[in-house]
Formats: sequence, structure tokens, C-alpha cells
Amino acid sequence: MKKILVPTDFSAEAQHAFDIATQLAHLSGAELKLLNVIEMNGTPNFAATGDYMGSGGVEQLYMVKLLESTRDQMRRMMNSNQFSDVRILDEVDVDDIFHNIRKKITQESIDLVVMGTKGADGLNEMLIGSNTEKVVRQAHCPVLTVKANSGPFDVRTIVFPSNFREDSPYPVDVLKYFQKLFNAHVHLVYINTPTTFGTSRESKARMEDFVRRYNLENYTLNIHNDSVEEDGILSFADEVNADLIIMATHGRTGFSHLLSGSIAEDMVNHAQRPILTCHMK
Repeated sequence: MKKILVPTDFSAEAQHAFDIATQLAHLSGAELKLLNVIEMNGTPNFAATGDYMGSGGVEQLYMVKLLESTRDQMRRMMNSNQFSDVRILDEVDVDDIFHNIRKKITQESIDLVVMGTKGADGLNEMLIGSNTEKVVRQAHCPVLTVKANSGPFDVRTIVFPSNFREDSPYPVDVLKYFQKLFNAHVHLVYINTPTTFGTSRESKARMEDFVRRYNLENYTLNIHNDSVEEDGILSFADEVNADLIIMATHGRTGFSHLLSGSIAEDMVNHAQRPILTCHMK
């Protein structure tokens, strides 16, 4: 892992994400990019430098003051870094938040995004969603989402839910990397629901084959019964007091996403524990 991106809006959730990202950068030797994006709806005439490509006036003064305040907040956040060996770059941009994050991931070859989230529920979740949700869905690098109340990031126990049918090594590579980084124990878990029912014998055999295929170590095999997969993951994570949940997502968009939904996005919205999502590749 060489580059970590931390988008921030200076909220408590974003500060917690920054603290965790600096810890990960310290452990891995990665460089950290702290990014704030100012959205100016209907006002495309400002540059992130504070320059105004229009006629000036009140809007220009407002933007200059906003950028000054934003840079002050960025400096305070950077100064809160507890690790002297972590190299931190910062950037303030004026753009659409989601598209800017996606652009940075591609152009700067980001290896990990760490984002704070408040979660969502009800109509807000169905109709609006969040920038975090969009990044989880479409980012082609792992995305670690944390809430402000998720506590210290001391990863000793990782939960990895899967159907263990997918032949995609990338999520497993991510799992093994984080397991090694923290010397953590992994609970592999298959959530047995009425719609995905399998016998314990079949499920265990599939999981054992998965372990052999990817040469996993320091793990336990678990089958957990529940009515809904998301509830089962959350319930099992509570049982083992997991410090981190790592899961794969197909990253569906458009009509396909509306029809199938995304367990990973639901988990990001509803789980209080840190969630690390990564796309099938």
C-alpha cells in the first residue's frame, strides 16, 4: 500500500477517519493525501486557488474567505497527526465531491480510501444515498468506512463474510494484507439464509476448499443462520466482537443496482464497526 486518500468535511467522522488513516500510513509506510472538495452549485467560475473567472464582487469575496477558512481547518487537521514519519499532502478543490474523489483515485493510483460516514436509513437512504455510498459502489480500490463512535482501530479480529463460491483473488489479497498488517485472527463466515440455504456439510466443504485455494492461515470457519444476510453479518460480528469487517462488492450501478441492491452499501450505512469493502476484480 503506497497511497491513502482521506476525503474530509471536518466532521467528527472525518477526523476519526483521518486518525485511522495516519495509523495505517504509519504501519504501512504509505503516503497520505487529505482532500477537501468545496461544492459550489451553479457557480463553476471559481478555481481552488481562489481565483475568480467572472466579474468579481460578493461571490469572489465569499469564495476567498471560504478557501482561507478551509485551509486553516486543513492545517489544524494535519497538525493533529500523531505519527511524525507519515508524509501528508493536502488539497482543496472546487468540484463535485464524488466525481473529484473518483478522479483522484484514478489519476493518483490510490490504494485505499478512508472515509467517515454518518450512515443513512429510511427514505434518505433509498432516494438520496451518500457520497460515501457512491465511492463504495464505484471505487476500484478498497474503501474503509468508519463512524465517529467506532472506537480505537486496534484490529485483532476480522470478519470476512462470503458465499465462498466467487473465484476472485483480489478481496482475499486485501484480507491477507490487513491480517498481516495487524497480525489479526480471521473469522470466515457463511450466512445461511432461507434464500441461500445450504447444508452445513456442503457449506463447510466449500469453505475448506476456499481456504486451500488461497492459502489462508490463522482463521476459523463459521456458519451463521439468519433470515437476512446483512442482519446475519452484523449479528455474527457482534458475537465475536469483530474489530473490522472486510467484504467484497460487485459494484453494480444503474438499473442492476436498483434491482439487486448492495449488501456492502447496506453494511456501510448500518454497521457501527469499521467496514472495508473491495470490488471483485
